[in-house]
Amino acid sequence: MLFTRKFLEALGCKDLYKLRGSTGSNRTHQNLLPASHRTDARYPHKLKALKASQTGVRLLNDQEAQEIKQLFKITDLEETGSRNLGNTGITMYVANNQYYIKK
Repeated sequence: MLFTRKFLEALGCKDLYKLRGSTGSNRTHQNLLPASHRTDARYPHKLKALKASQTGVRLLNDQEAQEIKQLFKITDLEETGSRNLGNTGITMYVANNQYYIKK
C-alpha cells in the first residue's frame, strides 16, 4: 500500500479513491447486476415475447404450459378456465384441451 501511495503521489494524484471502481474494488464479490434484473433461464420464450408485444395469442405445448404453471404457482386452471399471470396483463386459459396465453 505504501508503494502504491508513493507511486500515485509521484503521478500527481492526491486522492486515491478517484482511481477505484464505483462499486469498491476491495469487495469479494463484484455483483454489478442485482439479482432482480438478471434473466431467468427458466422463463418461457413465448411468454417473454407476448409480454413485449401489445396484443396477441400464443398456443403452448404441454412442456411450456407446465413451466408457466410452476412459475406462477397455478394449480386450478382446469376448474376455473382462465387465470391472470401476475400483473403482466397476460391471461392463460384452456380451450379444446390446449393451453393458450393471450394479452
